[in-house]
Amino acid sequence: MKLKNIYKILAGVALLVFAAQALVSCSDEPSGENYYTFKGEMVSDYLDNRPELYSEFTEILHRSGLYGMMATYGTYTCFAPTNTAIESYLHDHGYNSVADLSKEECDTLSWNHIISATFFTTDLADGNIPTENMNGRFLTFSCDGDAEGGNAMYYVNMASKLVVRDDSVENGVVHTLDRVIQPSSSYLPEKLLEDQNISLFTSALTLTGMSDSLYAYLDETYSIDQDSVYKPIPFHRTGATYQMYYPGERKKRFTALVETNKVFAEAGIYTLDDLKQKAKEVYDVMYPDDAGKYDDDWTDRRNPLNRFISYHLLPYYAAINDFTISESGINYKTTCAMPNLIDCTDWYTTLMPGTVMKFSSPSEGMFINRKGVGSKYTVQGVKVYTPSEMTTIHDQELEEAGLPVEPLNNQALNGIYHYIDKVLFYDQETRDVVFNDRIRWNVITMSTEFLNAGARGNTDGNHLTGFKVVDGWDFHGVNPTLALRERGVWMATYSDAVDLIGQFDIAFKLPPVPENTYEIRFAYGAGTDRGVVQIYFGPKEDMRPMGLPIDFTIWGGDPRIGWVADTEDNEENRAIDKAMHNRGIMKDMDSWNQGGSNNLRANSGKFRKILTTQRLDPNQEYWLRIKLVTDNPQAELPINYFEFCPKSVYAGQTAEDTH
Repeated sequence: MKLKNIYKILAGVALLVFAAQALVSCSDEPSGENYYTFKGEMVSDYLDNRPELYSEFTEILHRSGLYGMMATYGTYTCFAPTNTAIESYLHDHGYNSVADLSKEECDTLSWNHIISATFFTTDLADGNIPTENMNGRFLTFSCDGDAEGGNAMYYVNMASKLVVRDDSVENGVVHTLDRVIQPSSSYLPEKLLEDQNISLFTSALTLTGMSDSLYAYLDETYSIDQDSVYKPIPFHRTGATYQMYYPGERKKRFTALVETNKVFAEAGIYTLDDLKQKAKEVYDVMYPDDAGKYDDDWTDRRNPLNRFISYHLLPYYAAINDFTISESGINYKTTCAMPNLIDCTDWYTTLMPGTVMKFSSPSEGMFINRKGVGSKYTVQGVKVYTPSEMTTIHDQELEEAGLPVEPLNNQALNGIYHYIDKVLFYDQETRDVVFNDRIRWNVITMSTEFLNAGARGNTDGNHLTGFKVVDGWDFHGVNPTLALRERGVWMATYSDAVDLIGQFDIAFKLPPVPENTYEIRFAYGAGTDRGVVQIYFGPKEDMRPMGLPIDFTIWGGDPRIGWVADTEDNEENRAIDKAMHNRGIMKDMDSWNQGGSNNLRANSGKFRKILTTQRLDPNQEYWLRIKLVTDNPQAELPINYFEFCPKSVYAGQTAEDTH
């Protein structure tokens, strides 16, 4: 990660004010004259040398035992509350001084303000900071305009303002806060109930009993040796060695996508009865066999209102910058993706049985169930608001309703929620139009484990997240080494992949795509360090082999593949594609460049293997098994994405595009 040194430290309260006024907009780069590095100062020195600002926080660090860590070499982000911020916190909690705090309270306060990675504001986008703090919680980063000065102001968890930011020290960076960070200890249903702007949604959530599903947090059946959590484990891949760690806990987390009362009102929905009626209109059409049978049984999963609420809930933890490729660090959307050909997308299962949801991130923002590319969409979809937008909407709507404005925090202990701009339904247009398209499903969202562990979006190869077990996956008694690959421009499509090393034999459930006939395709890359695998498909207890084993060591020039580089003759290119397709193989997409220039379609080692053509029913479970059939305990297999291509695309009136 390239670190930038910003803002020379200015002593004194008056100079703090000056620095705050010097902040620029979210997308602006500070001028070079504001870059400054404090040579020789550690985080501890930085705080000690400014007792008029940080003596209270320094005392808390001493009592927690973290002060010594802040004096050592490493990579840390320290969000340092001012003395005034600490004093306000003490007053609000009935304390006279830091001395009144217990050791446990000092621990929590210290952990909440320290991240074991370095993040300057130029590394961050509107959304979550990519690494959890030392208390195991993600912090939200957002910005807001300063009405008086016209500058952008940056916030942590929507309430703690960075009055000075990006002060570089030898072992990281210090940001100064005007308020203590206090992550909520409430579960997601409780956090939702705190927001008066969404009272209609929470009334329906409670009535349907779906709130009860959102209280899970820690999986008590999960256990791991603590040495695997805190000591690095060598991970050997493609001739290189990385460092891997296992999560200490398995967390159950959730995401809620929520309409405000105003959004409902704009759709003519003012009361719970209105919402019940609208849900019935949509879901009686979608599920005609259930129409009228469960209308008064709100907790039945076939009840229309229950379906409405369930489709707003995901069993994953996803900040705005988690849904698709994060904008933190490398901007993959412009470096790798070709926005004239595709929007970066990801697919998720929902808590409504048999349904999925598509997230797209064109330059206009983050959208649910959108079809098209960029501004050339045919179905606009539902917009998900950023934390900055959400804060503005929250405050404005409370003021309009004549209600007191309280600080907003959309982060719960076990989840997060987001405002959306329209009423969200799983309706006919979604199923028959938006989803009647090639569904390119990244393996990262095929288990809730990866996002809920905070493993996605990591750019540090020295701190890979590994898994000895994966929730919902079957390892058939074999224990390969498995880790999420770190992100980089030379990595897999959409920059996320799972790497398997060893004598692997894994199986996982496929997502419940809408009923249709699909070509199911497995994207992979050839390599001499990869093995020969047999793919199986079907119900979990009756998976059948899909053709002959696949040799991942074979490159495109082999006649069994028949890969030939594209020419300027499109007819010839189509003929080559057809010949490869007849062999059950396809070139990879032309809408993604590795490293900004190495197009996947032009890569003779990148393919999509057609596994089977099947009619899929969203009410049935289908599993895929990948078994290494050669004896090679060092074999590698990156798993990147799968495609579910409907017949209307692979055998439509017009040829399937290459994007």
